[in-house]
Amino acid sequence: MSLLVLTLFLPVISLAQKATFSGKAVGVMDGDTIEVMHGGKPERVRLNGIDCPEKGQAFGNKAKQFTSELAFGKDVMVEVLDHDRYGRSIGEVILPDGKSLNRELLKAGLAWWYRQYSSDIQLQRLENEARHSRQGLWSDSNPTAPWEWRHGSTSKNSETKKELGESVNKNAPQIESKEGDETVYVTRTGTKYHRAGCRYLSKSAIPISLKEAESRYSPCSVCNPPRSRP
Repeated sequence: MSLLVLTLFLPVISLAQKATFSGKAVGVMDGDTIEVMHGGKPERVRLNGIDCPEKGQAFGNKAKQFTSELAFGKDVMVEVLDHDRYGRSIGEVILPDGKSLNRELLKAGLAWWYRQYSSDIQLQRLENEARHSRQGLWSDSNPTAPWEWRHGSTSKNSETKKELGESVNKNAPQIESKEGDETVYVTRTGTKYHRAGCRYLSKSAIPISLKEAESRYSPCSVCNPPRSRP
């Protein structure tokens, strides 16, 4: 009987061992992607739950430098949670001092909580703390989320943005209310608030007061929603 029990548990133990590995960080692609030696070859690891600014974005180089300073050339532990379509391991990287690289990037204001793929409220809390203290990228008055940047929201020239903004502003309903009580709109996974009719609300439009929106989101640079802050 004991042999049977042991046999049944062997696959579980094997899977647990495969889910975590340690090795030297030998490459840093960008702030949220590194390479760690595993089985004699470098394995590409995408940090879970966060999204750093891309190359060419503000703070993209700083995020990469920050990751390099903390992890490059050091022995780290990778807790693998999944693999993406590019074959990269998705996981949390634990530094030699026991801290999480994923979380340190959020604390420093050099990454966004990747809410589309993570429901970890602790990551949300770390982003909010960095946002409120204006750490890193949050020192910018209107930072662009990397997933928006990758979809070309910043690829339009300023004239096109101006035309789009004027068109949206003209068609948006005018709300007569006290300052800060105006209604604006957000999406379930977005990081900015918008006027009604903004093209970034094509998938969903969740009404929210301007006061609450300003405490949690950044204004859209396309539809130019109202702002109560000086």
